Amino acid sequence: MEQNFNTRILVIDDEENVRDCFRKILQPLDVGRELYSRLDEASAVLFDSPRTMSNSLKRSSATFDFEMEEASNGKQGYEMIKKAVEANRPYAAVFVDMRMPGWDGLETVEHLRKIDKRCEVIFVTAYSDYSIKEIVTAVGTNVSYHCKPFSVEEIEQIATKAVYEWNKTRNLEDLIKTISNLHTQQWQMQPLLKNILQQVSYLMGTHSAMIALAKEKIYQKLLAIGNLCNDKIADAYLYDISRLPDQEVFQNDIYACFKLNKYGILAIFEKGGKPLNQERTYLVRLFLEQAVLSIQNVGLQEKLLRQEKLSAVGEATGMIVHDLRNSIGLIEAFIDITIQKIDDREYVIDNLKLIKDAARNGMSLAQDILDYTSNKNIEKSLINSKNLADEMHEKVRTLCEKKEIKFDILCPKDFIFNADYGKMSRALLNLINNAIESYTSCAVNSEMCLELQRDKDSVNITFSDNGPGIPVEIANDIFTPFVTHGKSGGTGLGLAITKQIIEAHNGTINVKSSPHGTVFKITIPDK
Repeated sequence: MEQNFNTRILVIDDEENVRDCFRKILQPLDVGRELYSRLDEASAVLFDSPRTMSNSLKRSSATFDFEMEEASNGKQGYEMIKKAVEANRPYAAVFVDMRMPGWDGLETVEHLRKIDKRCEVIFVTAYSDYSIKEIVTAVGTNVSYHCKPFSVEEIEQIATKAVYEWNKTRNLEDLIKTISNLHTQQWQMQPLLKNILQQVSYLMGTHSAMIALAKEKIYQKLLAIGNLCNDKIADAYLYDISRLPDQEVFQNDIYACFKLNKYGILAIFEKGGKPLNQERTYLVRLFLEQAVLSIQNVGLQEKLLRQEKLSAVGEATGMIVHDLRNSIGLIEAFIDITIQKIDDREYVIDNLKLIKDAARNGMSLAQDILDYTSNKNIEKSLINSKNLADEMHEKVRTLCEKKEIKFDILCPKDFIFNADYGKMSRALLNLINNAIESYTSCAVNSEMCLELQRDKDSVNITFSDNGPGIPVEIANDIFTPFVTHGKSGGTGLGLAITKQIIEAHNGTINVKSSPHGTVFKITIPDK
């Protein structure tokens, strides 16, 4: 099968026949290939038959293709492990004989643990020189003990389990290191952290654990698995821990506590009277460090999102206030001038008209905002196409004359259709005003055209101009609220409102633009 992880195994034993047995069990093809090849060749010569080297050498039950190396004594094994670690090709599992000249098995493992705390260690011996307690005290809990003689199946199973455990632990390490870099939200991060806590607990040899964060000098449960999901049990542990000396690691027969005071975070693991896997306690520290960073990142991300929302609101509000101030400022200015010439009746009447226009502009702005945010339901009625077109022409006639813009209305045949008259007027007027504003004062041969037609089931409205076209900077966002370009006024809500109105009629609006002009095409169903 394809190898996607570390299957390197080292056998340390002073007896060559024992090492040969391991090789035959873990790498039968390599050991027997030459012998069986010679037998196969002899058979072919004796019996005049083709070579039929058997594939039975391959273990049918094998899960991995192990990569095995061997050492004849503890010091040699130590040097091999050291070189493997330095080359970033560590062994996943090490089988060690207990009785050997020089360093015995226990002394060998004590030395190798100084350079590799992660490899799985399996003592294989015919003698009980040390008790399990003595072994655990000397080299930790991440070891197993197997007695000679052994069967093929036993060694295969032990090697497979050791390789699997090593790779699972490394994968978990990588996952833990990754979580602090994830850009996600708190509700998504919580299940991930809980899942990782469960995996860490399994590798530590426990089934109940909790992570807590310090808030105002009091630890509060962040997430938990097993018994510690119960708030009363969790609170009892947290209360007990609050009375302990301020140390990084504390253990008793009931639980183990790991603190990272720098981050104000701790982990509690229920032990159930069993010692924790000492060689994997580094996973707890790694998990706590990355968990607190991920929590901080989530908080920072949510803070940034809030800032972005506030920034967007602030920007929109700024535009609205700017335009309202213009209208209100004009009203104030015209009133001041009017007071100075209150006896000039004609002058006062003209100024009152200007004041009224400024007030209307302010109200129109307020109505834009209300229209867009309220998104009220449309109220359809029968509309005469010519009346709608004539109203559009009348409303912008003065402005078009001022800017010398030719505005044509094409309605080949009057027709009646169903729509919300007020909203449709507003939608078309927004298109027309946008086009008028796009023309500069020195534009020559400025032309606009509004065309209304109908087919069997729908009304088609086309509005075109020969202006400078939509700027590239906003071409993809013209229907987005508050998007404007090169205007002295306006909120950027006009086209957004137009699109909203058309879609409320179950219609569509499309636009094509170039430096030679812009064309909007609107289609609404006549139902």
